[in-house]
Amino acid sequence: MYCCAVAFADCGCLTATRKDHTACVPLQSACPVRSLHCPGSWSHNLRDTQRQIKCLEVVARPCSRGPRCFTTCSSTQTAEAPATQGAQTKGHVVIIGAGPGGSTAAILLAKRGYKVDVYERRPQSKQDPVDLKRTYIIALSERGLKPMRAAGVSIPCDAPYKGFVRHLKGGKVQVSPVEGNVSFERAELAQHLISEANRLTPDVKYHFEQGLHSIDFDKQTAMVQTHDGIMSEVQYDLLIGADGVGSTVRSQMEQKLPGMKVKVEDSGREYKTYRGLRADLEPPELRDRPGRSIHIFLGQNSWTSLSGHLNPDGTYAGTLAMKNGEFEKLSTAAEYEGVIRKGVSGVPEHWIADIAEQCLHASPSPQGRRVWCSRLTGPRVVLVGDAAHAVTPVGGQGANAALEDTLFLNDILQSTGDDLASAVANYDRERLPDAHGLVDIESTFSKLVGNKLAAALDPQFLKLVVHVAFGSAMHKLLPFIRKRQPALVQLGSDMRYSDIMKEVNRDAATVAALLLAALLVVCLRLAKVL
Repeated sequence: MYCCAVAFADCGCLTATRKDHTACVPLQSACPVRSLHCPGSWSHNLRDTQRQIKCLEVVARPCSRGPRCFTTCSSTQTAEAPATQGAQTKGHVVIIGAGPGGSTAAILLAKRGYKVDVYERRPQSKQDPVDLKRTYIIALSERGLKPMRAAGVSIPCDAPYKGFVRHLKGGKVQVSPVEGNVSFERAELAQHLISEANRLTPDVKYHFEQGLHSIDFDKQTAMVQTHDGIMSEVQYDLLIGADGVGSTVRSQMEQKLPGMKVKVEDSGREYKTYRGLRADLEPPELRDRPGRSIHIFLGQNSWTSLSGHLNPDGTYAGTLAMKNGEFEKLSTAAEYEGVIRKGVSGVPEHWIADIAEQCLHASPSPQGRRVWCSRLTGPRVVLVGDAAHAVTPVGGQGANAALEDTLFLNDILQSTGDDLASAVANYDRERLPDAHGLVDIESTFSKLVGNKLAAALDPQFLKLVVHVAFGSAMHKLLPFIRKRQPALVQLGSDMRYSDIMKEVNRDAATVAALLLAALLVVCLRLAKVL
């Protein structure tokens, strides 16, 4: 994979196109570049990307495992031109939350002609010690990449997600290579989308360290509050709650809107983080491929595990996860070492002391909560991402689903001609089944974290197993009837969660009917014998 290194001069970073027509977007300043003179006619007009810019020289260099070089992967995509400032807008959109879902929604709606203000109670991701502490990666599949492409966001090509490795007892490993996905650390993705919003449009404005205090749904106003207690009232035409699992927007809806019901369930696990470790962990299937991988070191019980992901700089970072309350029982590095040595398989010996020391001084964080909502909308208000349907990391769907929400909303605005009242109603009607389908799928997967025997006897879990087994057999034996793999193994595609659950239920019903018919035949034969 190659980065486009574009000429820098006093005038800034040029947007350029290589001879093979692969589009390059402006690179981060940390990328290796070659400084060349900029034509005088462009010295003061580089922000005007609507005009054709011909680069003096473009250098293609292999991407190293150092600074990230952000480029577009499409062979035809070009840098988007910023919207015209001062043009007539379709309305004012207020977004609460500057995470991946909030920023992607901001870009999409600004491109539609809305003025967008994004309020985030925390500091900007790159300056937030809490956000930077969340050392977990997000693997974006087609479900999450499609909305980013629709928004014109540049997608990094230098750090694909290359696969998943399970470390088992006795030194055995199970490798699951992955193609076509892109990986980010959570804070990195949030910051990249903020930077892209600033690059793509002047109609998105961020307000950091200002959180939502309350909403007046009748007046269509939101009261926001700075970290030092200063209040201000903001009028909106559309309010988007993208403020995560502990959403204040959702809480206001639950308190003030009749019929709004919310169920929140904790995963039962918490984690501590570590960083900066090195080891030769990559299996042969992944060793020569660029990008990140995720390693899971399984424990003797289903609650304890250790994860590690390979970073572009060659180091590993990850988490030690345990059942709620277990960290409180550990007070020394030696006790942490004991847990890792006795409870987790395959961890490199020279990692153990470092992980123990880092975890001893770290604070635990909850490893996800599950949120189910009876509705996703209120008067001119919609919920997206974890505010609408939070799930644990088990299925790797949280960020992908959040980004998909934003494209879903954008498409509904398009289909309704930006009639906001109709769009809000349609979003709730169309997206709610997907939100419930996602929570159902993930909650069933999560049953494996805990009592595996209880999971195996759970009817919902058995449905998933039957669906995968029956669908795979039909696809293999009768491909002219079942033309693709079971829907559940295509979570990374953009197949709707509600459609996946429909197929799961249909296959389970088919197998139940076949078993019932077989049982009836056996009973009839036995009756004749008797």
